[in-house]
Amino acid sequence: MRFNRRTTAVVGCAMLVATGLTTGTAGAADEAECPTPELTSVSAQLANPGRWAYQYHVTWCVVKGEITAVTPHITHADDGTTCDWVTSAEEKHVPLDDGTGAWEAFNMSEFSCKNGDGTDGTANPWAYINVWPNGSSKVMRKGIGDVVVD
Repeated sequence: MRFNRRTTAVVGCAMLVATGLTTGTAGAADEAECPTPELTSVSAQLANPGRWAYQYHVTWCVVKGEITAVTPHITHADDGTTCDWVTSAEEKHVPLDDGTGAWEAFNMSEFSCKNGDGTDGTANPWAYINVWPNGSSKVMRKGIGDVVVD
């Protein structure tokens, strides 16, 4: 199953406003100090409209042409009835061994949701974002559970 990224993002954002979902943020408690202006990546957005929404981006610091720190930023929203935010379940940010100085950042979050039949279930939105010392960034891939979303 494939999703249209623009449609999902627009519908997800519209549903956040229209349905009054509970919102929150999750990020690194100890944000690294950066002696230069911090850079901000593009964001990955995923949603199940009316139930939950997830947005992930990173900020990073470049000193003398090298990335010295990457900090994750997650914004989440849930309806509080059929879905609740649980946690940022997995997080990593590591330098890539490709000679470009790029880093790869990953986040997978978790929502606890009731399935259509009333049983307990989960939704796990995730995204990989690469960042480069020159200030560029790209969402490499994203998805929900085992499903990759375009």
